[in-house]
Amino acid sequence: MEFAISPDVNVKNATDWFILNTKVQRITGLQFHPTAYNDFADLHAAFEEGRADLIYANAADTAYLVRDKGFIPVASAKSVAKEAVIVVSDKSPYHQITDLKAPVTAAATSSPDIERLCRIMLEPANIVYGDVELSIRPNPVLVAKALLQDQVQVGFFPEEAFDELSSMVRMQLRELVRSRIYVVKSSLLVSPRLADQVEMLWQGLDGLSKDPANAELLAGLGAPDGWERLGQEDVEFMIDLMDALSQEGEAPRHRA
Repeated sequence: MEFAISPDVNVKNATDWFILNTKVQRITGLQFHPTAYNDFADLHAAFEEGRADLIYANAADTAYLVRDKGFIPVASAKSVAKEAVIVVSDKSPYHQITDLKAPVTAAATSSPDIERLCRIMLEPANIVYGDVELSIRPNPVLVAKALLQDQVQVGFFPEEAFDELSSMVRMQLRELVRSRIYVVKSSLLVSPRLADQVEMLWQGLDGLSKDPANAELLAGLGAPDGWERLGQEDVEFMIDLMDALSQEGEAPRHRA
């Protein structure tokens, strides 16, 4: 069985996820193999091939897995939401979103929920889906590099990733806007094959959260306040939001 970790999870130390995997194995008595994916195409292939039994997924993939594949929500990081930032070079003539004019070139990582948040924040400039030519970069550092080398006009960043860029890099960038939606979260999901493990898994995670000895591990996993129970109703709201943020059609995009 596979414990799949999405490429856009902020993996500062992969060891933390291997430790969590070991704890999950003890909780459930099942043998999971942790896989931290570097590419969404590979992750999505795992979904379609039925290889992912346990997954820590972003909001967009959560919506798909719960709605279309029958995955069951278990938990999310307490008091942690994913937000996005639209950024330009400090030499850019743009100082606010409404300064932008269509068409726009942008760089981003492959995180679909961050892309959707950023696209919605472009609406005040009357920039619609097809007005954005998107260049996909492997990581936030290369998104910043694309801005600094004037290869694109704007960059789409996860808020945490942008704030963790070096001070030297951030001094050369200008933030235009940040999202404040508060409900876009990564979620721990199990496949319908493991439906009988949901409550046992949650009770184990709740116990981990309450044990002070796990504080450093939880911080490394991006859940410094521990885990909170994620129910079907909580996920339904996020699914509706992801649907609202997504738009039909394909905008121009390429991998750099």
